[in-house]
Amino acid sequence: MKLKKKLLAAATVALGVIALAACSSGNSSKQSSSGSSGKEIILWTFADMKPQIKEYEKLNPKGYKIKETVIPYADFQTKLDKVLGTDKAPDMIAMDAGFVSKYVDSGMLADLKDYGVEEATTKSFPYTLDIGKDSKGTQVAVSYQAAPGAVYYRASLLQQYLGIAPSDQTAAQAAFASWDKVQETAQTIHDKSGGKAYLFSSLQDMYMPAIGGRTEGWVDKDNKLQIDPTLLTSLDMMKTFVEKGLTKNTVGQNSDWFAGMSSNDIVSYSLPSWGLFYWLKDYSKDTAGDWRVIQGPQSYSWGGTWFGAVKGTEHEENAAKLAIYWSTDTEFQTWQAQANTDFVADQEVDKTVAADYAKNPVEGSPIGTQNPYSLFSEAAKNINGKIITKYDQNIQDLWINDVINPYSNGKTTKEKALATFKADVKSAYPDVTTD
Repeated sequence: MKLKKKLLAAATVALGVIALAACSSGNSSKQSSSGSSGKEIILWTFADMKPQIKEYEKLNPKGYKIKETVIPYADFQTKLDKVLGTDKAPDMIAMDAGFVSKYVDSGMLADLKDYGVEEATTKSFPYTLDIGKDSKGTQVAVSYQAAPGAVYYRASLLQQYLGIAPSDQTAAQAAFASWDKVQETAQTIHDKSGGKAYLFSSLQDMYMPAIGGRTEGWVDKDNKLQIDPTLLTSLDMMKTFVEKGLTKNTVGQNSDWFAGMSSNDIVSYSLPSWGLFYWLKDYSKDTAGDWRVIQGPQSYSWGGTWFGAVKGTEHEENAAKLAIYWSTDTEFQTWQAQANTDFVADQEVDKTVAADYAKNPVEGSPIGTQNPYSLFSEAAKNINGKIITKYDQNIQDLWINDVINPYSNGKTTKEKALATFKADVKSAYPDVTTD
């Protein structure tokens, strides 16, 4: 198999947060995608999946008829909540990493065990499976992608300011090996550039790895709010970065943040695996080929998409089998990885695609001929999916807006910021203990 030389756009980025970009893979046969009662499936998703549907139909001409309804990300949960438990519910839903646990723990999704999920997902990255299990350990959702995070840096700028050769990713990783090293590197770049260059564009480049790499969930089994110690450490670091001018302090995913990808004043970005071709490729027009990717100070995840079958619908069985097929079928997942330059959840498919990538690098890659698959694979092995809770999306937003932004920018004290955060969490979730 050969990688396509031109990149194909597979799906839209919803609110600039997550690209519905990938499937995961396995060894299930096409028979696993054929089911009962009319072979029809009503799919609700927050991003257009026509490329995936078209490829599915190509591989399975006698398979399911998929009726897709695309709902804007901002409206998706509101509209879905109104129909779940009624006869108007879809058969299958796509769930973003930000709210997947809400539906996994809702009791509204079908148990996938009876449809062969355990046998089909033996080669999936464990964290993707953990996120799709409810509180009883039942697999009710599966992901067709893995989304490990990494640090992407400008090779020429790191050479200019640190003397690291563009081909020396080992030395580059040493400069980002810990958050202390990150701060040291940022200070060196600031000093040698006369304050005209920055290691990171925004605080987001620090808080997304910190949030995505936590060891503790936001809410424990006793419904008590937890603030991972690493979040407090990174909080102090971000304040230092702002005070010393070590970050340009743009707003993540705004126009200035993206513009830095094609300028000479931003050295690096923290991005998910899918960010390589859904953000960096689009915005690094004048710097294409000069980027490289390393793990950075910690393993973390950012985004992802899970599929589940809605319990009790007429076509529950069909939906369950399609969710498993998209997430485990080797042929389909190989297409997804190749056609969309994506990193999928099946580890064996990633290895195969990586070997082919080494022989046939994708033209126009922001990272030149560097092969990112091995790095992504190692990073994905270290992600902890068990920390994800149904509260994550809202609590994460409150942490950023109540604590990170005001405290780092000197608008409040840490004590007041934390008090506001706890009060807002309590207001949003009265059942959560915040003291």
